[in-house]
Parts: sequence; C-alpha cells; structure tokens
Amino acid sequence: MLIVGIMSFLVNSNTEEQSSESFLISYVEHEGLIKYYVPLLEQAYEKIGISPTFVLVNDQRALRLLDAGQLDADTAKSLESIDQYSNVIYLPEPISKIEVYFICQAELVCDKSVLQQEYKSLAVIGAQEFYSELLVGTKIQLVELTSFDVVFRMFEQQKVDVAIVVLDAYTKPKLERYPNHYKITEKLGYHLLHKEHANLTVPLSRAIQETLKENNFVK
Repeated sequence: MLIVGIMSFLVNSNTEEQSSESFLISYVEHEGLIKYYVPLLEQAYEKIGISPTFVLVNDQRALRLLDAGQLDADTAKSLESIDQYSNVIYLPEPISKIEVYFICQAELVCDKSVLQQEYKSLAVIGAQEFYSELLVGTKIQLVELTSFDVVFRMFEQQKVDVAIVVLDAYTKPKLERYPNHYKITEKLGYHLLHKEHANLTVPLSRAIQETLKENNFVK
C-alpha cells in the first residue's frame, strides 16, 4: 500500500508539473497589461500551484486560439468580445477597468462625428471584435493594427488622423500627451479561461483577491 501511495503521489506530481509548464496565457502589447496585470495573474496562479507561460498574441487571434483550446487563458478582455466563443468562460470578478478614447490630430473636431470623414484614417485594434456597433455606417478609413505601441507611434508620426486607444488606471496619465481626445466608453476587463479549466474559477478568483490585497495593484 505504501508503494502504491508513493507511485500515486509521483504520478500526480508529474501531471501537475506538466500542466503548469504548458499553461499558456495570452496578452496583448499594452503597457498596463504587461507591467501590472501579467504580474498580478502570475502571482495569483502561483498561489494555486500553476506556473503559467505568458505569450504575446493579438486580440483577435487570442480569442480564436483560446476557444480552440490552444491557449488556456487570456489576461483580460471585455465581455462583448467573447459572445461567439462557446468554449470561453470568465472569472466572475473583473480584474481591470478600462476607458476607451479617440485621440485626434489637433485640427480635427474630436467626437463621434469624425467617423464620417471619409478622407481621414482611424487606427484601431479589433475593429469587428470590439467596436462593430460604433463603426457601423462609418466612412473613415480603418487602419487595423495589433499593437498599442504601434497605434501611438503612428499617431505621433501623423500617419493616422485618429486612433482608438484603451487606457486603465496605470496608463491613463498618458492621455495628457493627447489633449484633443474624446471618451467613447468605459468597460470592465475579465480574466478568460478555456472551459476545461472551469474548476479553477473559485480558487483562482480567491487567489487574485489575495494578491490584490498583498500588492499595490489597482483594479
């Protein structure tokens, strides 16, 4: 019986180790996610015995890969983006609050009317996934990108006239550099999981709350 118990322990330990090594969480190239929410989740997962690997994947592809089971989780997304993905679930408590803005070149009137200017260009990430309702019937030329760093860089180089940017508590001070801006909406960001990890929902939620209390993280 002792030998059986030892073998069982070794098998379980090896399984847990393999699971930890292969637990993939996607994130996008956004300063708030990289500096704050990735470390938050990394510490929370460690509390439940998982050492995740974070992989840089653009928003649209990340959702497809998560739904297909090729990723295990995604750092944070707003919920309207997951309706069409039946294998994607989310933790009940949001981990972030985001604000979505237009930033516009100085000569433009910066509000939703800018979307009707057919000779202007709009830099955006995930147009159909996140802004399909906003962009219905618009005339502005869309420039689809996958990196917020590139969005800001193209705007500053005046290669686009308008950009949609997403800011959180950590990155909102950046807005001071773009005085001609317009707030579109506020959203909550939720940590996503593939449904095969539904058993992690309760312990992971608890671990995140503990990590938030222990560290200087702001939701």
